[in-house]
Amino acid sequence: MEENERQTIKKGQDIELTIESLAFGGKGVAHVDGFAVFVERVLSGQKVLARVFKKKKSFAEAYPLEVLEKAPNEIDAICPAFGTCGGCRIQNLEYKDQLKEKTRQVADLIQRVGGFKEFDVPLALPSPQAFHYRNKMEFTFTDSPWRDHPDDKPKPLGLGLHIPGRYDKVVHLDTCYLQKSVMNDIMNFVFAFAGKQGWAPYNTKTHTGWARNLVLRYGEHTDEIMVNLVTRTFDESKVLPLRTALVEKFPQITTIVNNITTRLSGVAVGEEEIILYGPGVIRDRLGDYEFEISANSFFQTNTRQAEQLYDEALKAADIQEGDVVYDLYCGTGTISLFLAKNAKQVYGFELIAEAVKNAQKNAEDQHVSNVSFIQGDLKDVLPEKLEEIEPADVIVVDPPRAGLHQNVVDDILRVAPKRLVYVSCNPATLARDLKLFCEEKYELKSVQPVDMFPHTTHIETVANLTIKGD
Repeated sequence: MEENERQTIKKGQDIELTIESLAFGGKGVAHVDGFAVFVERVLSGQKVLARVFKKKKSFAEAYPLEVLEKAPNEIDAICPAFGTCGGCRIQNLEYKDQLKEKTRQVADLIQRVGGFKEFDVPLALPSPQAFHYRNKMEFTFTDSPWRDHPDDKPKPLGLGLHIPGRYDKVVHLDTCYLQKSVMNDIMNFVFAFAGKQGWAPYNTKTHTGWARNLVLRYGEHTDEIMVNLVTRTFDESKVLPLRTALVEKFPQITTIVNNITTRLSGVAVGEEEIILYGPGVIRDRLGDYEFEISANSFFQTNTRQAEQLYDEALKAADIQEGDVVYDLYCGTGTISLFLAKNAKQVYGFELIAEAVKNAQKNAEDQHVSNVSFIQGDLKDVLPEKLEEIEPADVIVVDPPRAGLHQNVVDDILRVAPKRLVYVSCNPATLARDLKLFCEEKYELKSVQPVDMFPHTTHIETVANLTIKGD
């Protein structure tokens, strides 16, 4: 395309676009004279009027002003905050079509970024629950809830979820369809209580105010409930009346904690934690194992689908009697315990010291003795430990969204386990790393998408690699 044709699209311009597909991350893709335009909050098949807000040499970005024609498989979203809240970006797409769309995106990245030609990706495994599946939700208090219209009367207090890309903008929610009904009841009760008591919500710009977050946890298999109030200071005159009121209204609550943080960032993790009621933890199960979950510990947020994810990882690992397994980025040891059933020995590696402590306790509580956990930055500690521990027959990796550090890739290639299982929350970095492994010593057998987060643009995958010639 000639440069003068590209200039037909300008920043601030309103244009009609037909959305051809969804890119990974959920943005729609359209073309004008061959020039790519990425559009937020749209579906494949829609015709929209959109406004260009960014123009680059090779692409433009736009946001929709009006849907001119609906997509053939478009449905009405059930959440009134849909389109504003940052959560369920594709709730207006039939669930079966969400699975197809996510599978197509994974296949596209594996083929285009990874270079695996004509590689088939099976349909994403559906979540057992399309709604009410989350066992943890984090809500933010705000002193200026988002207003859909400038003429709407401002309110002094809101409690809800962030608008995409805006740390300072929160849309108030009465109902979140991703959590259990009782959690919505608790959320609304705390919000009403805060309003009556005149709580001052924390302001992320002025760093004033007191109430920061409400974090709710639910035990899918145990029905245990945790209420975690995150505040700037400990104020007995505020939290003790809330405790009394909550326990009286919701006797099924297991524990109530108050996390206190003076950090300027919006992370809902306390520098100090005070237990107001109950043991300070809840318990839940994954498969045959029961885990203790504290306010700030990691636990897969879709419990029932996590069991399916781990079963896929275990199947891909194909652990034989006498196998030694490395679990890299092991977190609190959930995958390690699943792997330990058939292995001779499992070594779990994890950066975060608190997670390693949780992992060790989880192993002790389940009476699993063939698991050892090693704390440290993987790119540094793995080469050190390779000199001390048994070589791995199987390696399982579950890295953060950025994927594997090149040093870790090199270390895995040096160990050269017979089987490599890559659990990923980002198919783009997965595809990049798979290419590195398969250019050297491995053959890609399968990539199975697992839909952990229905109605969102996120997708998990389990990739199965075996060493060439094995």
